[in-house]
Amino acid sequence: MTMAVNVLVLGDGTGGLVVSNLLRKVARRKGVDVNVRLIGNSPLHTYQPGLLFLPFRKPGYRSLADIQRRNSDFVGAGVDYRCEIIAAIDAQARTVTTDKGSHRYDWLVLALGCRTMVDAIDGLAERWGTRAHGFYTPDSALRLADALDKFEGGDLLVDIAEMPIKCPVAPLEFVCLVDEYLTRRGVRSQTRLTLMTPLNGAFTKPICNEMLTGMLVAKGVEVVPDAPLAVVTDKAVVCPDGKTVPYDLLVTIPPHEGSDLIDEAGLGDGLGFGLTDKLTLKSKKAERVFLLGDNTNVPTSKAGSVAHFQAEVVVHNLLREIAGEAAEPLADGHTNCFIETGFGKAILVDFNYDVQPVPGRFPLPAIGPMTLLAESRLNHLGKLAFKPIYWHLLLPGRSIPLVGSQMSTRGKQMEVLAARTGGH
Repeated sequence: MTMAVNVLVLGDGTGGLVVSNLLRKVARRKGVDVNVRLIGNSPLHTYQPGLLFLPFRKPGYRSLADIQRRNSDFVGAGVDYRCEIIAAIDAQARTVTTDKGSHRYDWLVLALGCRTMVDAIDGLAERWGTRAHGFYTPDSALRLADALDKFEGGDLLVDIAEMPIKCPVAPLEFVCLVDEYLTRRGVRSQTRLTLMTPLNGAFTKPICNEMLTGMLVAKGVEVVPDAPLAVVTDKAVVCPDGKTVPYDLLVTIPPHEGSDLIDEAGLGDGLGFGLTDKLTLKSKKAERVFLLGDNTNVPTSKAGSVAHFQAEVVVHNLLREIAGEAAEPLADGHTNCFIETGFGKAILVDFNYDVQPVPGRFPLPAIGPMTLLAESRLNHLGKLAFKPIYWHLLLPGRSIPLVGSQMSTRGKQMEVLAARTGGH
């Protein structure tokens, strides 16, 4: 009689919940005897895309109760969920130590996410919550709502300190939503709205960058590129090269780091992001260790859709290894994201490691009904519809119809890419 395989999943955010629930379902269907234990220390789960709307008190996003639920409500049958503080990972001995004891594993999945580091920027911490605000955590988003209510015009600066960050388009969405918010309050004409970014434009991919940067400029937003953040004073931010940009209200996205646990275990890059094979999602530093979500160092967005797609690859490859087979290079960096552009419209982008966002229809060619890389009301409704999809399909590990873990080129105007590269 074969012994059950013990799989330990660390982190009870989006990636940890999805991969745990999906693994139990697929293993049961395949008749594989797997014990899945999920360990995390966040019993209250936050729908992170909702943090973008919280500062504006949009309907359905007026309080934390609108975007938070108990993690235990989404832990599927057969998953052993433990709320414990993780102390150490020993990939050689295959053990994880917590404040409650020690856990042995046969395979380990790391989904520890990443965190904002306010202390990493000189002068930011002492002004955080007063002169400077953010919206990447629940508390900061609520404080920002109060600051926006009191804002009557002047220099409103939205600053991305450095990359990588969670959901790289969220700062752009905030700029668009604050443009709408100030317009409706009648103070937009008294406001100089600026986006300051370490990138060479609004986005990392050229075609999308041109489109989004042009859209922001058309809204009267000043885009300051190639400007990482070094110092925050009471009245301005300063770049490493000495460039200075003034502000009356600063909204900044602080630097992000992964987990110290990953670095201390010898699995990371020095910033807490696990060294990960981008195609198999296996650790590059230890056997029987997989990673997904924000704690990887793979070259794609740190977003919920990515974690969901990666979970399917991790489950597939983990079960292959349990069966004595090699992991397959199935992860393609698929990212699918609605970008709010204000006034009830949004843009949808769908891309991967190799194919940048292009115009087209999604998810079905010709039919759509969503448009790619173009503003539409339907895309905005799709953004709003994602919240119930997140709670009822994504977290429980269910499939989202017509959207797979690997990107499809159906409906995409791939000739746009060919034209940009001279047919190569």
